[in-house]
Amino acid sequence: MKTLTRLLTLLSAATLIVCPAVGADPSSFPRSVDAQSLGRGGTVIAGLPGAWSVFGNPATLTPAGFSLLGLDYVDQRDTSESSWSLSVVDTKSAIRGALSYFKDPEFAGFKNKMWGVSFSQTLMPSLYLGESFHMGDYEPDSDPGGEESLRSVDAGLLYMLGPKVSVGYVARNLFPSDKDLLEQYNGFGIGLQLPWTIYFAADYEEDPVLGGENNLRAGVEFNPVKKIVGRVGYQDLAEGDTYLTLGITYKDINGTLDAAVLYNDKTDRTDRIALGLSIQM
Repeated sequence: MKTLTRLLTLLSAATLIVCPAVGADPSSFPRSVDAQSLGRGGTVIAGLPGAWSVFGNPATLTPAGFSLLGLDYVDQRDTSESSWSLSVVDTKSAIRGALSYFKDPEFAGFKNKMWGVSFSQTLMPSLYLGESFHMGDYEPDSDPGGEESLRSVDAGLLYMLGPKVSVGYVARNLFPSDKDLLEQYNGFGIGLQLPWTIYFAADYEEDPVLGGENNLRAGVEFNPVKKIVGRVGYQDLAEGDTYLTLGITYKDINGTLDAAVLYNDKTDRTDRIALGLSIQM
């Protein structure tokens, strides 16, 4: 794990290199990119630690005491390429970290590749601070066929109100490589561990494009039998679209197999399918 921590530190330092300013239509990095968070309505701000901590709230990398290697696949309607990602997560070290790399992330508006790295530290018992760095290549509308780089920095907090309640805050795009493309915005989240192994999460977050409007995401995770986890979620987004999500996970001591779908309630069609595999290390 010391080698992994050094590698994550070097990669995060590399993201501090200033990227050139670019001119194109507004873009943003995705906030939930895996099957588990998608099935739970895309909630990531006060959720459980995992690969989604890189693009969600980095402070959710709490000292859960596990390390994993993850592989995810995303197929988005109206995109010519599906995407796969490779993730490494470590919650055992004093400075916990995660790294995610995406190939062909067209579903997120990027081209060829996109990656992010995140870290979390314990400020005091039950209070965690996290930072994440994102970088991706995309094709500007002003230069078809061209390729530019885009970078952003996020920061988050997570506070545990006892073993069953968590409250999260995330500030996105604090130091964007281009302020015309990535506006700063904030989000809040809550997670509740309910009776009968039911976990509820909700995120309330500003829309980065529609100023003054907000997105609401909520989801429930439940454990009906020993090795199966089910998820359902709902999204009410600022542009007027509403989505339903469904997800399922098979888990054992070696890892998990995950699947989720995003269903557009307005158009009556499935807009995204996500599949995942994680291996405990």
